[in-house]
Amino acid sequence: MDIIPYKKLPEKARNFIETYFSDYYVFKVTFSSSYSTVFKGGSSVNFNTKGEWNSIIGNGNEIVFNIIEKLAEDGIIEKEVTKTIKEKYNNINIYRILKKNNKYEIEINGSIIIIDNKGSIIKIKNK
Repeated sequence: MDIIPYKKLPEKARNFIETYFSDYYVFKVTFSSSYSTVFKGGSSVNFNTKGEWNSIIGNGNEIVFNIIEKLAEDGIIEKEVTKTIKEKYNNINIYRILKKNNKYEIEINGSIIIIDNKGSIIKIKNK
């Protein structure tokens, strides 16, 4: 894993960071077979080699739901996914989102929720 300058991130990844995580301080950027942007405090966003996000990791920190809602407004995450989360869970504390094919693995309030891109809950795993 190599530490690389922020400007070496693909433009699509830099735009994602600057749009959705503008309040976060970029601590370091690494590249192995994919890119990882680590923020001060330990949260991170991981991208494939094309600069497309594949995970947002809180690393013990909560991911602010407003970010998730903005991703949905902009069509980055399907609106049905955020709608399901809001309808099914009160006092939402999201700690991790992994994007996998046509579904998302989301850590909410100590459980792992697997939701398809239509907003249907496929599976709930307790941590």
